[in-house]
Amino acid sequence: MKLREVAEVVKGAYLLEGKAKDKKREYKELSMISLEPISFLDERKVITVNSSTEVSSKQLTKAGDIVVSLYSPMIACYVEKGQEGYVVPHYMAIIRMKPYVKLDNRFIVHFINSTRGRRALQKVSKGLNLSLPTSLPLVALNEVELLSESDRVIDRL
Repeated sequence: MKLREVAEVVKGAYLLEGKAKDKKREYKELSMISLEPISFLDERKVITVNSSTEVSSKQLTKAGDIVVSLYSPMIACYVEKGQEGYVVPHYMAIIRMKPYVKLDNRFIVHFINSTRGRRALQKVSKGLNLSLPTSLPLVALNEVELLSESDRVIDRL
């Protein structure tokens, strides 16, 4: 089962900070340091941005979303209730489960953060002939195989 079959992957927003007269809205934006390696968002480390552009509601966090850094270290974090409305920046992506899928979102977080998940992402990335091994394109994220015949409790060497 590929990730694109169970979830929608949305690229983060590219915010342009405007001058006071150009300011349309103030946003709270996630940063790399707000993604904790132990799979949670640290709300104390979000930044305030005065943007001259409007952000799509698809690029704002919702409870149950998964936020993934697209650059090394590729950390996935689960968005809890009360953490809605943060802007996800362009160097991150949101994984939003499709409504009909009965799969715990936290499985995806743990999969991406696991050694097996990292290997699966590297395998897909190598197949795409990428020149930047430190970045993860959305295509690789969409095509990663979550559950396959080879996914067992114990990996065979």
